[in-house]
Amino acid sequence: SKSSKSSKATVDYWKMADLRESANPYAIGHRGFGATDDSGVLDGIPTENTIDSVLAAFDVGARVVEIDVVLTADGNAFVDHDDFLADFSCINQMTTDDLKQVLPESTTLFELLKIVQPYARRRNIDADPSGLVIIDVKTPSPLCDPNDDTEEELMKAVVYDIQKARMTEQVEIQSYSPVLLVLAHSLAPEIPRALLLNAIQFLTPEQTEDATGLSVTLIEKGDNPDIQWAEIGQLFRLPGYASFEQFVFTAATTVVATTGSID
Repeated sequence: SKSSKSSKATVDYWKMADLRESANPYAIGHRGFGATDDSGVLDGIPTENTIDSVLAAFDVGARVVEIDVVLTADGNAFVDHDDFLADFSCINQMTTDDLKQVLPESTTLFELLKIVQPYARRRNIDADPSGLVIIDVKTPSPLCDPNDDTEEELMKAVVYDIQKARMTEQVEIQSYSPVLLVLAHSLAPEIPRALLLNAIQFLTPEQTEDATGLSVTLIEKGDNPDIQWAEIGQLFRLPGYASFEQFVFTAATTVVATTGSID
């Protein structure tokens, strides 16, 4: 008689590193392939930052999808662009169940990653990388984090969901906050990171007030005294840079890549 051995086939997945090494251009689905307007969802297009919008982006050819993540009252990483709703209710004051009543299409980060994971399977060795996810971890706003003390809980929730979904190599954590990225590195150095930049971060406080119509309050934050943080109205908390060189140096010293604004 013949004996045979059965072996479980391993599934190979594209990695964020494959994308960085690729010489081919690629499309990013910004908040998935979704949209909203002032009156609600546009006809025939999913709501942005939802599972449907992310899957739609991959289905039309995006190889990478960007989503935004904030923190709930029960400590979950929740996919939404801002940490407050249209009526300025703070998401970190609402549980995940509460939010799903208000935003029935919305989801937690873990739920989204588990649905997305099959799109990262490497089905053709010559195909381009796909199924990858950029996670923009939003700096908590002064409105919803007046004491500026929820960043660690937020990043722990994000890293926990990525590791639980077993997608540490298929995602990249991005943020405007070098403080958040230092936290990410300390919690999970294997997850790629990138520091975001917006032109407003080069403006003086006076220029920022003129450009936004919002008041600017300078604050102390982080371990780098050369970076001047500011609260812009009640909605934004951002670091400012005296020059592009200072931004690049900040990115390098927080062990990250650099990129322009995605938001």
